[in-house]
Amino acid sequence: MAATSTDAPFTPPDPAEALARLGMPMEEAMRTQRAVRRLHLEPVGHDVLLPLLELSLKAPTSSNTQDWCYVVVEDPAQKAELAKLYRRLYRLFNPIVERQAARDPDPSVLRGMRPGQWQAEHFEQLPVFVIPCYRRNLKHRPTGHPQISVSSFYGSVYPAVQNLLLGCRAVGLGASLQTLPIWWVPRARKILGLPRAMTPACIIPIGWAKGRYGPTTRRPIGEVVHLDRYGNQPFA
Repeated sequence: MAATSTDAPFTPPDPAEALARLGMPMEEAMRTQRAVRRLHLEPVGHDVLLPLLELSLKAPTSSNTQDWCYVVVEDPAQKAELAKLYRRLYRLFNPIVERQAARDPDPSVLRGMRPGQWQAEHFEQLPVFVIPCYRRNLKHRPTGHPQISVSSFYGSVYPAVQNLLLGCRAVGLGASLQTLPIWWVPRARKILGLPRAMTPACIIPIGWAKGRYGPTTRRPIGEVVHLDRYGNQPFA
């Protein structure tokens, strides 16, 4: 698909100026971070992306194994293969979710789906995909319920992912954490050339953000915090 004719001309910022924004106060970055799916289609230079990836790896991992890797996808053919995999499931579930949103009395629910729909339609055009992967090993396979094992595994990946998302926010890149585009892991492994021991954890489409970041709306903390036992909410 070609970019729409309504896209205004865009010039990516100077890399040095963009990276200087990493000095943004942490509270500001956290309060204004959001999933940004509408992206400019111009490339993201390695001179901006690689420092963000390097900073992201300062995150802790289980037993300090650091058994991670990033697959950075820029090749159009590779992106097209991932888009094809993504849309197989997206076209199945999106009409269902859209009908549910249309019945919601709050019109913002339906409006909130539009950025995701735009992204799905333009997926192979997006500048770059970062796919964090982690190698399974015995150090983060504790005994007990399978959910605990899964939590241990992803707990070694997602701190680095959050570092990357915050770094993108600071420099003005749009990014969002997604799992649907790699829902069929064997196929995703084949596309990316991953060995069986290496599991893709998520996919992060990245590009220069369209529009503005801004403060997000969340439930009051008193509604979220339960003290000692679920249901005890003294801060509500």
